This record gives sequence, structure tokens and C-alpha cells, in this order.
Amino acid sequence: MDMLAALAKEKEEAIKAAKDSGLSARAFGVYWNLKDDEPLRNAGISAMELARDAETEMHRFPNARVNDDERRKLRATLYRPLLGLGKEDRGRVVDLVLAILLDGDHDAES
Repeated sequence: MDMLAALAKEKEEAIKAAKDSGLSARAFGVYWNLKDDEPLRNAGISAMELARDAETEMHRFPNARVNDDERRKLRATLYRPLLGLGKEDRGRVVDLVLAILLDGDHDAES
């Protein structure tokens, strides 16, 4: 029962944070999935700033879902703010961000 209460509380916190952030649902999904990411935190990279940057870049490349060239350019721009991460973590974060932005995976639309 405590687990259900904790999940309900987390959902309420997520809904409030989403409204307060001003981000789109997908960009907020980026933030929410990366907010507790230890490698990001250790590198001094803000998950919120990364989500804002990702949202901005999605506006620059609105056809990235269906256009391979735009998807490559979007991927390249997502790497720039992550240069402080190791190669594996950088790739992992970019893959996660693209999955959320382009495919809606990882509960980004919940």
C-alpha cells in the first residue's frame, strides 16, 4: 500500500513539475527521465537545460521524425551540451533524448 501512495505522490509531483516547467510533454519527458542521472549531475549538466535545448532543437528540425538528414543534424546538436560526459554516457543520453522526442518512448507522453 505504501508503494501505491509513493507512486501517486510521484505522479502528482510530475504533473506539477510539468506545468511549472513550461516545457512540451516530450521535452518534459526528457527532463523527467534524466533528472536523477548521476553522470549528468557529476558533469554539471542540468537535465532541465538539456530538455530546454532539446525542445529548441526540435523546433529547428521539425521533420526529424521522417527526414534522415534532419534527424542526423538534430542528433549532432544534442551531443554539443554533453561533451563533458564520457563517450558511452554521451551516446546513451542522446539515444534516450531522441527516443523520447521522436518516438515518445519512456513514458514521455504519460
